[in-house]
Amino acid sequence: MAIFWRYPGFRWLWSGQLLSQLGNAIFSILALWEIQLKAPVLLSIAGLAMTLPSFLGVVGGTLVDRYDPRKIMLMTDAMRGLAVLLGLIALVNPHWLLWVMILLIALNALGGAVFMPAELVLLPHLVDSEDLVGANGLYSVTSQMASALGSAMGGAAVVGLGIRVVFGLDTGSFWISAATIALMMRTVAMPQRPQEGRVEEHHSSSFWARIREGARTFGRIPVLTRLLPAIVLSNFAFMAAFTMMPYWVHHHLHANALWYGLVDGSWAAGMVLGSMTAGTFRRWSLKLVMMALSLTVGVLTLGFAASPWVFLSAPLILLAGAANGVMNALLMTLLQRLVPKPVQGRVFGLVMTLFGVANPLGSLAAGLLLHVLPLAWSWVLAALSVIILAINMGRLQDEFDALDGGGSVTAL
Repeated sequence: MAIFWRYPGFRWLWSGQLLSQLGNAIFSILALWEIQLKAPVLLSIAGLAMTLPSFLGVVGGTLVDRYDPRKIMLMTDAMRGLAVLLGLIALVNPHWLLWVMILLIALNALGGAVFMPAELVLLPHLVDSEDLVGANGLYSVTSQMASALGSAMGGAAVVGLGIRVVFGLDTGSFWISAATIALMMRTVAMPQRPQEGRVEEHHSSSFWARIREGARTFGRIPVLTRLLPAIVLSNFAFMAAFTMMPYWVHHHLHANALWYGLVDGSWAAGMVLGSMTAGTFRRWSLKLVMMALSLTVGVLTLGFAASPWVFLSAPLILLAGAANGVMNALLMTLLQRLVPKPVQGRVFGLVMTLFGVANPLGSLAAGLLLHVLPLAWSWVLAALSVIILAINMGRLQDEFDALDGGGSVTAL
């Protein structure tokens, strides 16, 4: 937390985003709960609204490269606050409620696709280079904490405050965030960019050549080619499961919106716990740790799918989230070690694209299969996918040994 006090610009940005993310998490819980009460099949549409705009991140990055990222962030949060306010006004017609909520979910996700690249570009200008890793880590943990607290607060807000109050809180959170960005702009100048040179005639062909080189590198790394299918399947299944989480809590666990917020927030809280404790696993074999964590997530997820009691489901999903948080941290470090630095951007971009494809498909499948398959299908598939991931890791002994001379997490 020393970074928080050392850099005023970072402090303003962090504080505003914490509040904005809290408000957004509260609104999301409200929206998804109301949708499952009135038209559960629309949860798939809401899931698509949350995920499809992420594909426009490349457009957001292009805007950030051309314009002042500080102003882009300011305008994005101000416009999201205005959108929620207009949504509140639109509630004079109660028949518009569900579609207003879905539209606002999409607009917020679209704003995030523009805001996040600007945030990543600006962060190195807010702190010194030696503190950049710590600043990124604090940002990551804060995001998960905001999601966990916001989910719990959202459940309570649905019960105790009502729809219009939650809309107002979300509007205010975006506008306060915009105000903190304006204050941050007083502490950091616009990032300087090198002058753009003349575009050479062969630029287009070399661009596609670089893309192909990244794809070829991806195909030459066994750990990627063998593990990624199971990871993509896991992403698909977990997205489907969490899309239907409000319906699951209401109809399977027979609990109210408060418990929905607590159960949904337990996963995020577990991810925070896992992210913060990942370093304690350094003394053991990388492969064995990742296999054990995958199996743990699988077993706990199966337990969650079988549990009929909400007070048991919350700790089960908390522990699964913690194991998943550690596994994600180790997996990202593993990828950073495996992929050659000259092509990391292209390979990571390909990996993230595959992840992105799985998310909207999972959301869509959740709604389409709601009355076709048993409700627990997505949780069971998620559990099986991470168990398959553990099995595939067990077959990569040579690759893990070659990676770090025995597979020790310490070498990462």
